[in-house]
Amino acid sequence: MSPRIDQRALSKLGAKLQKDAGPAQARTPTATASAVRYQTQRNADVFQGAAPLGLARGVLGDTVAALNTSPVEAPALTPEQQASAEEAQVEATNHQDPSYLTDWLKAHPDPAQQAAFMDRFFEVYGTEAGQLLDLASEEDLPVLSDALDAAYRSGAVTLDELTAAVGSHLAGSVNGETHETLAKIIAGTGNPELITAYAQRELEVMMDSNAPDPVRSVAIATALAGLPPDQLQAFLKDNPDALGHVFKNLNDPDVAGSEALGRLLDAASAIQPATPESIKLFMDSIGHLEDNPESRAAAARFFMRHADAILAAASDASGSIGSEGAGRLSEFFTRTLFTEPSFEGQEELHAFITSKLGDMQTQLEAEARTNPPSQDAQRLARSMGSLVGAIEGGFLLSVEELNKRNEAVEGMTGLLFKLKDLLPSSSIPGLGTLQDLTIDQIQDWVTEALKENPDDPQDAIPFHQLFGESIFNPVLRGLYDSARLTSLENRELGLNP
Repeated sequence: MSPRIDQRALSKLGAKLQKDAGPAQARTPTATASAVRYQTQRNADVFQGAAPLGLARGVLGDTVAALNTSPVEAPALTPEQQASAEEAQVEATNHQDPSYLTDWLKAHPDPAQQAAFMDRFFEVYGTEAGQLLDLASEEDLPVLSDALDAAYRSGAVTLDELTAAVGSHLAGSVNGETHETLAKIIAGTGNPELITAYAQRELEVMMDSNAPDPVRSVAIATALAGLPPDQLQAFLKDNPDALGHVFKNLNDPDVAGSEALGRLLDAASAIQPATPESIKLFMDSIGHLEDNPESRAAAARFFMRHADAILAAASDASGSIGSEGAGRLSEFFTRTLFTEPSFEGQEELHAFITSKLGDMQTQLEAEARTNPPSQDAQRLARSMGSLVGAIEGGFLLSVEELNKRNEAVEGMTGLLFKLKDLLPSSSIPGLGTLQDLTIDQIQDWVTEALKENPDDPQDAIPFHQLFGESIFNPVLRGLYDSARLTSLENRELGLNP
């Protein structure tokens, strides 16, 4: 059994929880010092991504979110239960089949009994415990997450035991194992301390100078995606550079199809309202979306949920998007609009973008005859121009840099077709008004326009003109055109290694 810690001094976290758990009024069950035996390690090292080899360490904070279930103690099992627990663990390891573990846990749903079971498992098997849990089936993950959470809250399993179960090359593991399933189990606990301690250990393995293992980036991203929004925000704020190496390694060919980045983007999208840290995560992730449909879909969801905050963060005081922001957004549109594979929600993104541009245009129409236009209108004109330029930049990156002309044509066709309802009276030269055109007619026109201007694709498709022609105020039209051209030229900053 793990050493008991009843006599140890409470950590800062434990003291905080003890203070908060006063008897003045009934409260939703939370982890109190009297009921939960916190080890002093619980408020210790969590990872700082900027430092090498896992030496970067920080403190997540003195408070954690209330736990979902009541605190439990881990009493001794009866002799019969102890024997059956030992048998289940032996069978699981002998057969490399964690279903023996989950079958026992399902037959013994008492959290205290499960805590005792996990206590013995981690103490006896060490790194083998982590390797075995990584083989669990998807349907059994919640059972294992609940049991591990109960064991940790009772003090039966410590952070030291958890991190000791994470093997490294030639020390209970070999390079090339993502530990994605193990990370899902940790993430499923929803426990910030378990998650951050585990992620820090995987970061150490990933960045080991003797035998770095880049595929562990999957485990790190998967685990962090399990943090509650407020705790993920705190982590991002305290560790501004933590995810740089993780994102880079997610492009490793061995993990190119992982859903880890998508999970992390969805978790960051849940931070409401968007923060500088969550937007930084989004912007930094763009260069690593590549062809992964899950990553693209999650990035699209993030953009649709936080478009105003993203554009504001990327813009200067005048409303124009800066060069770096324009390059990254151009690549975002390349990956989500103008290259394959398609992904769930792509049509929704098309509709969202055209609707967003339509809303901007409507606001500018209110000052069609105002001279001079308001500062807000001028900023909006620059913002709209920058956004259109980034969209066109994404189209050109697909055509010029990735040589994916057919995919770019399909994406541009989809955008133009969506404009039929927003700009019904707008016309395409030599073809007629948008409202009278079928999607096949639009696609044929886009294809032919590119053939006629193979060396100047930016002049082939007058996407920007459809909006510019409806800006009747000459001052606002000039600002729109200028910002659009600057943003378009900065597309070259996208797709950089």
